[in-house]
This record gives sequence, C-alpha cells and structure tokens, in this order.
Amino acid sequence: MEQVSKYFANRDGYPQYAGPENLKVLGNWVTGDIQQVPYTLLEVIDLVVEARRNPDSGVEEFGGNAHYTEIEPQGVHIQNEYVDHVRGDFTLDQALDVLTDFWNYCARVHPERTAEDLARYVAEYGHDPVAGLI
Repeated sequence: MEQVSKYFANRDGYPQYAGPENLKVLGNWVTGDIQQVPYTLLEVIDLVVEARRNPDSGVEEFGGNAHYTEIEPQGVHIQNEYVDHVRGDFTLDQALDVLTDFWNYCARVHPERTAEDLARYVAEYGHDPVAGLI
C-alpha cells in the first residue's frame, strides 16, 4: 500500500489527520472513532480486508463516538451522526490506505501496545489482518 496520509499529535497528544482533502472524512473517522486503540483498528482493517476478499459478504456496521460506518464489498460509507454534511463514500482500497497509515502511526507512537494487541488479535482470530498490507 502506498502511504496517502500522515498523522501527527496535536498539543493534547491526540492524533490528527494530514492528507488529501478527498480522504479527510476517512482520516477524521479513524482519529475520532477508532482513536489510538490498535485492537479496534485491527477489527476494522479485518472487516475491510474481508469485504475486499469476498464480494458476497454482507454489510458490516461499525459505530463509534461520532460516525456511523458501513463496510461492504462495494466500499465504505461514513456518516458523521452529529454533522450531516460530514460524510463520504470510499473504495475499499482508499479505506485500507488510510487505515494502514494509521496502523503505522500507532505502531510508532505506542509500539508495545500495538504489538500486544496484534498478538492478542492473532491468538483470538488465528490470522494477522495487516500481514501483507504494510
């Protein structure tokens, strides 16, 4: 995957999206709803990878602090539940690019926690959803 976005910590230490304007809703969804929780990030990456691998998979919903997200083989739809005009439809590849960029950010900022969550995810689900993506 090609790096399309970058994340940096603001004064309070929370990540902020920095990348193409057309992917801003994706970046804000990642920083606002998934946040710096590697395990949740792995769950979402796995949903996107499964939708890309299996064209017959159904719609998976992911709710968060502010966004409602649907992940399906046709793409990812994001709607901010508080700000109606903050929404977007993205390809699975666009979503994976932003998600893997955020995974790399989390791995640099919280290496131990990221490694622990990855090990726990692999133990629970039997596979590594970021293998081959980064």
